[in-house]
Amino acid sequence: MAELGWGPGVSILVLSWIITLYTLWQMVEMHEMVPGKRFDRYHELGQYAFGEKLGLYIVVPQQLIVEVGVCIMYMVTNGRSLKKFHDIVCSDYKNIKLTLFIMIFASVHFVLSHLPTSTPSPASF
Repeated sequence: MAELGWGPGVSILVLSWIITLYTLWQMVEMHEMVPGKRFDRYHELGQYAFGEKLGLYIVVPQQLIVEVGVCIMYMVTNGRSLKKFHDIVCSDYKNIKLTLFIMIFASVHFVLSHLPTSTPSPASF
């Protein structure tokens, strides 16, 4: 989008926001589309639309592809950020590969994700 310039770039961004808002509205409408039946999960909606087995065969792989893709993008983006920070702060040592920074971020993220949160529970109020 950077190659488009300000006018077309902002127009495409606004158009994608409108499409996202429209699909959000559609998902809210489909949540209780059938009287007496709520579709709280994507696989429930897929099973209703395509049948018990075919619905799962269609929805589950798509969800897994999105989840794995987001995880990979998250790790690579944050590894690049760590590398950029390292290159700015420690300009003498530039021969460290991006793979090491991705592994460092993944290791720290793994440890931090297993720590309990410090958010108080509603029962404590």
